[in-house]
Amino acid sequence: MDLSGNAQQVWIFLGESDQWHGRPLSLALLEMLKRNGVAGGTVLRGIAGYGAHSFIHTASLVELSSDLPIIVTFVDRPDRVARVIPEIMSMVREGLITTMPVEVLKYTSRAVGPFPAHLTVADIMTRQVVSVRPDTSIAEIVELLINRAVRSAPVVDEENRVVGIITDGDLLTRGATELPLALQRELSLAERAATVERLAERPHIAADLMTPNPVTLPMTTPLAEAAAIMADRGLKRIPVVDEQHRLVGMVSRSDLLATVAEGLRQRPASEIAAPAAAPQTVGEIMITDIPTVRPETPLAETLDRLIETDKRRVVVVDENQRVVGIITDGDVLRRAAKRVRPGALRALAAWFGGGARPPGLEVAAEGRTAADVMTSPVITLPTDAPITEAVRLMMTHKIKRIPIVGADGRFVGMVGRAGVLAALSRST
Repeated sequence: MDLSGNAQQVWIFLGESDQWHGRPLSLALLEMLKRNGVAGGTVLRGIAGYGAHSFIHTASLVELSSDLPIIVTFVDRPDRVARVIPEIMSMVREGLITTMPVEVLKYTSRAVGPFPAHLTVADIMTRQVVSVRPDTSIAEIVELLINRAVRSAPVVDEENRVVGIITDGDLLTRGATELPLALQRELSLAERAATVERLAERPHIAADLMTPNPVTLPMTTPLAEAAAIMADRGLKRIPVVDEQHRLVGMVSRSDLLATVAEGLRQRPASEIAAPAAAPQTVGEIMITDIPTVRPETPLAETLDRLIETDKRRVVVVDENQRVVGIITDGDVLRRAAKRVRPGALRALAAWFGGGARPPGLEVAAEGRTAADVMTSPVITLPTDAPITEAVRLMMTHKIKRIPIVGADGRFVGMVGRAGVLAALSRST
């Protein structure tokens, strides 16, 4: 954080007995300042003093006081001070608050890790979690996951203890559904309803399909530890439990990266501490085996290339290998929905989900090219861009993967959230 030049110092005069929701007000103020990204704060304890009530309090052994003067002070940029002053005013009911301009001659700080050390998964988790019971039917599960736009649900017993988890992958690998949930959401409402109706005839329940004894995290788990577990296990989200193993929330890869992005926003000039062996740039963590097509590539051929990769993404490049677009299976379904009959759309979605190639695909796609279904323009990053810049762009634009280009602007690879989180977990 750059604090050179003109800044402001804030002085907050309190009593030692002042409280905020049952806790010392001075500590509550420090936590609020840290949460808002203030450079730093200090609490000073007086040895003697008096305020408006005119009683003199001292720290002498003869006259030991329980309400000595307390001063909370901090220095920061004027804009950041202005942002926190209203909250300070609301917290300090009795006391004195002053500000004064100061000139910062020198300010240095240690590099910080990507995950705030004072936060735990309980601070960032989603508390409204979709969960099911062991005897919940497969039809209910799929309908719930589609309607709530989530890809997994913890399975809990009658005391809300986590006994399993059902993911999109569980439903597919165990034959409960034919299509990934993300693709099912691209189908029409009528087709979704038909899917649920067909599933209602199946006897499967959550206990038959769930992964038992899943990885869970205590509420007190630090973010850095959660990131390392998620990266090592290849998980996208993990249930959070209390001391009795009862479900209290769910923390996701996106939650962790969003916290890093917010820290970068609050401390734009701070460096993230990382071991020498940890990756520093996107070029060090990018995936290079990403299929490419040209804008004029026939759509049928483009779809074949899309199926070749489990990432279900194709990058569209021009004659100079510069990125002009990107195509996902969801892009194809959304743009094809208005052009093909419902049955054909479902067959296409089933193919993307691992099924058979739809017959007559060349005929249906005749005259159409990659340019007709690609998303453009595309955000890219150079190979030497810091990994933190990938985090910032992913969270700002709500994207999961970013194409990487060389110094000459040619496409060379791609980074995703999984790779970024794994790199950040090694930086702690």
